[in-house]
Amino acid sequence: MNRNFTIVGVYAPVEGKEQATEEIYRELQQSIDKIPKTENIILAGDFNGRIGNHPIPECIGTYGEQIMNHNGETRDFIAFNKLKITNSFYRHKDIHKFTWEARGTRSIIDYIIINERLKSNIEDTRVFRGSEIDSDHMLVESKFKFLHAKHRYNKTNRTVYKKPLGLKVYLLEQESIRTLHRNRLKEKLTPLTGEIDTDWLKIKEAVTKAAEESGGYKKWKNRKWLRTWNDEIQLAIEGKKGNYW
Repeated sequence: MNRNFTIVGVYAPVEGKEQATEEIYRELQQSIDKIPKTENIILAGDFNGRIGNHPIPECIGTYGEQIMNHNGETRDFIAFNKLKITNSFYRHKDIHKFTWEARGTRSIIDYIIINERLKSNIEDTRVFRGSEIDSDHMLVESKFKFLHAKHRYNKTNRTVYKKPLGLKVYLLEQESIRTLHRNRLKEKLTPLTGEIDTDWLKIKEAVTKAAEESGGYKKWKNRKWLRTWNDEIQLAIEGKKGNYW
């Protein structure tokens, strides 16, 4: 998935300030319109809107509070932009649901809102208690789960995975192959410089190249082919099997 995120902090006016509320949602809409459709969008903050628990499919769930105030801009804004108020989709106890409490009253007015691209990644949203922030608002947290992106393949941009190859070292049992390997190695070995790292690389390259040219590679299917198989090993295995009878 796209790993680009746009996070917008929101603080809406309190109920009753209709002109200010209209202005803040107009500015918020302008901000949303500027964000590419491929972005992951998170809106979080104090919306001062009590949305109730009357659902809007895929946008507002049934686990909010019953009361809905006159700040209806929140519901309209969410529905118009196909956003999701995550708080309303997860059942929790009241202490983990209400986000504001003062003077003996409480409400849900702080939300974490996401766009369609993140709907399959959200796992939970709840009030986070136990952190003293000197406010009548509670902290709200969401949990997201992201899987590792899978490679996409197409005709124009295709990733090809090759099985690792191994040298056919077992062919060195043959005298002709050993002779060829020895001759190739002599050709490729050059005088050493006295520098350990440099000389090691030169020797490694020479041995590998000589083995490539004399025996070649075999595709890596399993490790059994690395073992040199001969009559002696065959007899040893048969003898071992016989000990079990």
